[in-house]
Amino acid sequence: MPVQKFLDSKRKAKETFRRADAVCFDVDSTLIKEEGIDRLAEFCGAGEEVAKLTVKAMGGSVTFREALKMRLDLINPTEKQVFQFRMQHSPNKLLTQYVEGLVDLLRSQGKEVYLVSGGFRQLIEPFAEYLGIPEENLF
Repeated sequence: MPVQKFLDSKRKAKETFRRADAVCFDVDSTLIKEEGIDRLAEFCGAGEEVAKLTVKAMGGSVTFREALKMRLDLINPTEKQVFQFRMQHSPNKLLTQYVEGLVDLLRSQGKEVYLVSGGFRQLIEPFAEYLGIPEENLF
């Protein structure tokens, strides 16, 4: 990418954030470094198979709903496993670099911050809590 085009993109992004009343972050592979369902699958012993299905789903060869069902059938997590997973995975270690500072900056400017995920609310709640994002801003 030529330097001028990069600088123009950066300027436009800054202006968009400046004008916005609210900012929505996708959780998986955006707010956090990877797909939460893949991490949960790894924790539950089905990591490799689920990661393959995630790639397939992202490629569009199956619908989101079909891919989610297939992955959940493989993982078959219990409430206890989900709880243990949450306890063993600190939100601050999984966040994408600089996202915490960006969220703090946006909130200091009075902007609403929302988290959006096709995943499990139980898995995104710790990130929201860590970042100070209220539950009603989770979708």
